[in-house]
Amino acid sequence: MSSSTRSARAVLGGLAGVAVAVAMASVPAAPAAADPPGLVKVGVNSARNSIDKGVTARCPADTVVTGGGGYLAASGSAWGHVGIERFEPLAGGTGFAVTMREAGSVNFEGDWTLTGQAICAPAPAGWQVVAATGPAESQYVTASCGTKRVIGMGGRINGGGAGDVLLDQVVPAADLRSVTARGVEVPGSGPPPGWSVTAYAVCATNPAGLERISFSSSPDAAGHAGASQSCPAGKALYSAGSDIVAGNGAVLLSGVNIIDSDTTSAWADEYDGGPSNVWSFLGYGICGS
Repeated sequence: MSSSTRSARAVLGGLAGVAVAVAMASVPAAPAAADPPGLVKVGVNSARNSIDKGVTARCPADTVVTGGGGYLAASGSAWGHVGIERFEPLAGGTGFAVTMREAGSVNFEGDWTLTGQAICAPAPAGWQVVAATGPAESQYVTASCGTKRVIGMGGRINGGGAGDVLLDQVVPAADLRSVTARGVEVPGSGPPPGWSVTAYAVCATNPAGLERISFSSSPDAAGHAGASQSCPAGKALYSAGSDIVAGNGAVLLSGVNIIDSDTTSAWADEYDGGPSNVWSFLGYGICGS
């Protein structure tokens, strides 16, 4: 992050009480160009302003959510100031909810916009959403699909204050049997006691052609890291996730974007000068046929 960006920040006592914005506009569902049959992507945009925001992208009738995305849209000036708190496939399958908050006690006065996305499909055999909540103030929690396979993922911070605790990781296991989510305290924020993390795994019974893709990036001179990856030919994207490696709360998840039916990108940005150590960034997708 540039020195001019850092110097523009003003420190406040906290952001408690900031309202959450509602969705203002929907982006129509677009049919996928590849298998699995019937896969669609739905998007929704928030208002553009300077408050914390939550949106929910709703699945069309006769489909269920498999995964989703959320990112700062046309809001590059907010990178390093805003991070994802909620990244959740809804239990009833009706959509995908995303919340982003301005981080910690460093005030960002600029306007920004949140785009939320849902990937939806006719319900695969054995479809269900499994949720697991960890102990109070424990960073990691894992949701397991048991004998089923993971097709989607998510995470949520519970009781984390107004941007004092944010998501750092939503990662599907290499064997696609579980999903791990991690929450981290933003440096200097003083989060309320008792916060927790919930992990979500969207499960199905042996979907065809299932595989995990991954991609990595190191930060540039401005403290920004991001990359993208596509599914193998003939496969489409069920879901996407990410992992900030060694960010220690001083790197914020700025976006996970479902670009089209088979490609995802993700990125992260340093907060208030970033960590003193070296960090990196990983993105994930789950593809099927």
